[in-house]
Amino acid sequence: MTRTLRASAVWRLPKMPCCLRMAPVLCVAISVVAGCGPRADLIPDAEAMAGTKTVAVHVGTTRARSPDGLWSRSEPGALNYAVVDVSVPPDRAPGLVTLPGARPDPREDFLTRRTGTFRDRAAFRTEARRALGGGRGRQEVVVTVHGFNNVMGDGVFRTAQMAADFGIPGPVFHYAWPSRGAPLAYAADRDAVLVARDGMQEMLQDLAAAGAREIVIVAHSMGTQLTMEVLRQMALLGDRATLARLSGVVLMSPDIDPALFREQAEDIGDLPDPFVIFTSREDPALRLSARLTGHKDRLGNIRTVDEVAGLDVTVIDLTGADDAASRHLAAATSPTMISFLRQTESVRRGIADSTSGQTGLLPGTVLLAEDATAVMLAPVTALGEGQR
Repeated sequence: MTRTLRASAVWRLPKMPCCLRMAPVLCVAISVVAGCGPRADLIPDAEAMAGTKTVAVHVGTTRARSPDGLWSRSEPGALNYAVVDVSVPPDRAPGLVTLPGARPDPREDFLTRRTGTFRDRAAFRTEARRALGGGRGRQEVVVTVHGFNNVMGDGVFRTAQMAADFGIPGPVFHYAWPSRGAPLAYAADRDAVLVARDGMQEMLQDLAAAGAREIVIVAHSMGTQLTMEVLRQMALLGDRATLARLSGVVLMSPDIDPALFREQAEDIGDLPDPFVIFTSREDPALRLSARLTGHKDRLGNIRTVDEVAGLDVTVIDLTGADDAASRHLAAATSPTMISFLRQTESVRRGIADSTSGQTGLLPGTVLLAEDATAVMLAPVTALGEGQR
């Protein structure tokens, strides 16, 4: 069964001669694709101070190690592990990752407090088991996967921001694939995703071996393509034991062709439940991606629920999230949506109620069509009013 939450209208680029189209396309690429501007630095900063919130982000990466003890911006390597303690500033709006300038301010900027590495996969599993409480508690972890045009620190800082803003109770992990971190390296990043599949599968296997009983994957943009390829690969290789540990998948602004996504989902079989897709028909980065790949839409900006009908997924359309710092990452950068989605149990009940034709706790209108359930979500302003 497919469910969608949707609001607002679509914006279309005007028709123009082919020779003139590339100029605005490149301008959009430079100005809106995630990762442009200052980049997150993983060099420990002496300005990071006690009293700020510290989030430990455990990292698995297939970026090669560099001579300075950090990681290459583009060279792939064997899977290696690290942990980065990130200082999260108290004086910022939810959803924002504020990077330091010439004078770092721990009250306003994200800073690296400490980095540490693990000598091998066995050492990482020992640390993961400790972070999970040594077999006590729910033993649930969240694994984030970054998207296109990200350097190592970008994904680590974004993971820390989401952990802090969403109040994630358990340990957080991040898989960093070797994106070149360059706006014009789209084709190179698509190739890098394919090279990174084995590393991500090995990381999920290591987490399962460390005792993680529930693994939630949160992937963004091109990282969703990697996630789907890894799930498909595990299914084809018969690694159902690891797949069974996946208690949920969230795809944010997925940069995947909808037809390819359907084939991947069919190869996987039973999808993790819940399986949530955040979309926006006003996502400029995906609009650009669709043009670069010669397709009408990407999964993250589909126009109708019919494109995923018959698949057991929940589609939440955030077109109305007009307070988001980035429309390409609205679920994690809209203060209103962050506040709304923090009510995890309420949201789950609201989505469950939508299958019966009632919106429950989600303001909007429900439409039923064959196997698809379309929930027309009210604009973000209405969500904000509903929380007062």
